[in-house]
Amino acid sequence: MLDPQAVSHKEVGQIMFGIVKGALTLGAVALSALLLAGCAAPDSAGGASAPPDAVAQKASEAIKADLIRPTSIGVTAPLEGPVPKGKVIYWMQCGSPACAVVGGAIKEATDAVGWELKVIDAGLTPESIKAAWQQAVLGDPDAVLTSGFSRALFEEELAQLSARNVPVLNMTTAEPPEKGITAAQKWGPDFTEQGARLANYVLSRAGKHTNAVAFSTSAFPNIKMVSDSFSKTISESCPECQVDIEDLPIDALGNDLSTRVVTYLQSHPDVNWVYMGYSDMMIGLPAALEAGGIDDSVGFVTLDTSPTTSAYLSTGKYLQAVDTSPTWEAAFRQVDFLLRYFNGEDTEPSTAHTLPVWIVTKDTLPSTTEDFPLVVDYAKQYEELWGVTP
Repeated sequence: MLDPQAVSHKEVGQIMFGIVKGALTLGAVALSALLLAGCAAPDSAGGASAPPDAVAQKASEAIKADLIRPTSIGVTAPLEGPVPKGKVIYWMQCGSPACAVVGGAIKEATDAVGWELKVIDAGLTPESIKAAWQQAVLGDPDAVLTSGFSRALFEEELAQLSARNVPVLNMTTAEPPEKGITAAQKWGPDFTEQGARLANYVLSRAGKHTNAVAFSTSAFPNIKMVSDSFSKTISESCPECQVDIEDLPIDALGNDLSTRVVTYLQSHPDVNWVYMGYSDMMIGLPAALEAGGIDDSVGFVTLDTSPTTSAYLSTGKYLQAVDTSPTWEAAFRQVDFLLRYFNGEDTEPSTAHTLPVWIVTKDTLPSTTEDFPLVVDYAKQYEELWGVTP
């Protein structure tokens, strides 16, 4: 779910491994007792117990709705015209398994409206990505969908598609939709909001006793946006709180990341909350933390879910909350945009920053074995707007 700026072989491989789980991926549960506990005082997970304070109460109120599983896809305007027929959509699919999950969600959406989805294998290297976009230029797509690739890798092909008036839709990127990118889902502002939500979750648990660190990497501009927002929200909401940002080198991911985190926490024993950039950065970390003598009262938060991180979350040790990614909802939103675009209708309902959000905790986790949508009946809601039946 990441948006690389550098385009070396190694970095692109690392970047695409972390692309949106939507797996990218994605009922309401009675949370009154949980919310009241969050407002009352921080609990033992993620820091020692402390008396209730105004910081925790205000933060708890800020995320109260976000702790409840959403029931709306965020779009209510029905399609005005008929579903356009015979459209062929190209999906530029990276070589990461997470990208295949996104592709499955997109296919579910295109199947619902009777369109053909052509999956282009974009691999993980600059060469394979550019070759995939060249296939799109040589083909005859009605639209092209992409996720996570920096436009620097396909700028020439993007210009050629734009000259042919082929809409190109992006998702999970720090880059704004402009100069050939027709529209985007889950971009810039969405990441800033995620950082604020995770910060408020931490503050709701630890209040004025918050001492947090964010592990991020500037190689991923969207993740940097989250960590910057996380730090800013804590600092502005609680001037007496402590918050630090550790900018990890790209080579640490999949290498010595766990060692770096453990070493930092060993040398900063007062830290009680940690934000890890995205869910893949949590893989293997709980075991390393335990082996390194880091008490499980240190709480962790991250972005996106996977079966692995969901299993961590279910134990109640270390990982305490995940700001989930609306993979299925965003995939259907892309098709919703195209329906309106092809019909010459207003596309604002599709591009508005109204994707559902959900901070999942141990008590609200739907599954530890598979990825899940945020909105249970997302497909039914979209199909009703489009006037199609399964």
